[in-house]
Amino acid sequence: MVVSSSDLFKSCYLPDKTELQERNLKTRHDILVGDHCDIGYGLYGEDIVISELSTMHGDIVAEGDLRIDNFCEVFGTVLCNGDAYLGEGVKIHGKLNVGGNLDIGDNVVIDKEFKAYGDIAIRNPMPVVLYLLLYVMTMLHLEGEEAARKRVESLISEANSAPLVLPPKTAMDLRYFAVPTPMEIGSNCRLHGNIRAQSVKIRKDTTLFGSVQASQRVKLGPRTAIHGDVVGQNIRVERGADVLGDVAGKTVWLHEDARVSGVIKATEGLTIGHAEGK
Repeated sequence: MVVSSSDLFKSCYLPDKTELQERNLKTRHDILVGDHCDIGYGLYGEDIVISELSTMHGDIVAEGDLRIDNFCEVFGTVLCNGDAYLGEGVKIHGKLNVGGNLDIGDNVVIDKEFKAYGDIAIRNPMPVVLYLLLYVMTMLHLEGEEAARKRVESLISEANSAPLVLPPKTAMDLRYFAVPTPMEIGSNCRLHGNIRAQSVKIRKDTTLFGSVQASQRVKLGPRTAIHGDVVGQNIRVERGADVLGDVAGKTVWLHEDARVSGVIKATEGLTIGHAEGK
C-alpha cells in the first residue's frame, strides 16, 4: 500500500475554540502536522502527529500520544502524557518528558534530560503516513483505503470530531500563517497573525488580529471580527461581521448588518444584501 501524505491533507482546518496566541497554537482536539512544515509556535493539543522533515520552534504539549516522524527538529521542550514515538534522526533541543512508553528510532538527539515513566524501546516506529491512514480509518470506522480517502474532507469539516490540520509546507511565524491549500476556521476562535491561503472560510464569532489574503474566495461568518485588511477574488461578509480595515476583491457581497471600517474595492461589483448564503 502506497499512500501520499498529501492525500490526508486536502486543506488546513482549525476546529472550534482554537487559540493562536503569541507563542502557542492551542486546541482541545488532536493535531495533525504535514511534512516539510516550518511552525514558529508551540503546539498544545490531545494526540499530536508531526510528519517528516518538519521544524517546530516552540514547546510541544500532548495530553494524549505523540508521534514525531523522521528528521524533524524541535526547538523547545516536549511534554507527552501518553506514549511517544520518535522517528529516525529526530532532534529535540530541549527536554523530553513522556508519561507513558517511548519508542525511539536511530540517531535521535535530545539536548537536555529526558524522562519516560513507561518502557523505552529503540526501534523504528510505524511511519507517520501509515499511522495517519489508520487514524482516519479508525475515526470513520471504514475498512478500505479508497473509502477513507473519499471521506477525509467530510471528516475535517465536522468541528465536533475533526483534528486541527496543518497541511504540508505550512509556514507560520509571528507575522504570517501561510498554507498552500484552502483554509477553514471554526467558530469561537481567537487568532493572532496574517492569514495567507488559497481560500479562507471563517465560521461565526471568531476574532482574528491580522489580515486575510486569499487567491480565491473569502467568506467571513456571522459576528466575525477581522482586525486588518481582507483581500480575495470573491469576498462575502455575513451578518454582524466587522472588518477593521479595507476590503478588496473582484466581487464583494456585504450583509446590510455587517461593517467595514476602511475602503471597499470591488472591481466587478459590490452587492449589499440581507440573505444568508453559503
